[in-house]
This record gives sequence, C-alpha cells and structure tokens, in this order.
Amino acid sequence: MTATELLGQSGQLARIVAIDQHTQPISTEQKRGWFPVNSRPRLPVSGVRERMNMLRAVTDDGDRFVALTPNRFNAEVAKHFLRALQQEFGQKLVIVLDNAPYFIAKTLKKQAAADGLLLEYLPPRSPEMNPLENCWLQLRAARANRLFRTLDEVKTYLSTTLPQLKSPEIYHYLC
Repeated sequence: MTATELLGQSGQLARIVAIDQHTQPISTEQKRGWFPVNSRPRLPVSGVRERMNMLRAVTDDGDRFVALTPNRFNAEVAKHFLRALQQEFGQKLVIVLDNAPYFIAKTLKKQAAADGLLLEYLPPRSPEMNPLENCWLQLRAARANRLFRTLDEVKTYLSTTLPQLKSPEIYHYLC
C-alpha cells in the first residue's frame, strides 16, 4: 500500500485500524497453580454453553472500540461493526483483519468498497501477526480459575476488564 492510497481527497492520511474477534464463554478457564501438599482443591465448572462474542478494534494512535454481541459472528455482524468503526474513527480507514469467513465474505467486501474502506488481510493462519491476539491472552489470564454462572456475570467482567487491557502498538506488528 502506498502513501497515495492512504491519502483522502482532503489530503489527510487514513487511520489504520486493526480488528479481531474473540469469544468469551461462561465456562471456566483452568490454569495450573501451587497448592499445599495433600490438598485437593476443587474448581467449580459450568455445563452452560452460552457465550459473549466480541469484536475489538485498535487504531494506530491507540484509540479503542469494542462491540459485544451474544449472536454468532457472520458477515452481517461484521458489516455493522465496520459501519460503527466509521462512526467512531472517521470515514477514511484502512482496516487490518484476519481471514475469518465473515471477514472475507463478498457482501462485506462490497459494502467496504462502497463505504470507502480499504481492507487489508493478514496472511492465512498467522495469528501472531494480529496485534489484538495479545489482548485476548491478557483477558484469558485475568479470568483464570473464575466461574461465571450467567451471561450477565460475563458482561460485567468484560465491562470492567476490557478498559484495563494494555493496547498494542500496532506498528510493531505491521512494520
């Protein structure tokens, strides 16, 4: 991508936005730990299969945006998320994303082109190149050995934890 591709009609550079998706289930995230000898610690688990799906975005200057949805990810959800990003960050965006089926859908690409968005895809099977993967690791570590019994408990946890996550410097990943 050249600098002229990033320039808008006004001569301003487009903002670069990296996005990724994550699913946070109600189930317990088990981690190893140290316990007294001959003790048998118990970790409660839930058989519930409910989950909260998230789409998160981080801009090149550190701004963040998160959308939570109990619905499954699909092209329609992704289209609404891209429009929300334009409302949040402005019309001229370069969006870096992975090759999930809902991100490579023809309807999503058509809408992005009509809205003036430039979609740049990471290479297939390369999550280490996505800046937001580190955020999901932080989120999993923060919830280790905790049980959430309801979806509302997961929402409460996410609303307090997501703002505290350290945002990545996306240029370190993309350059």
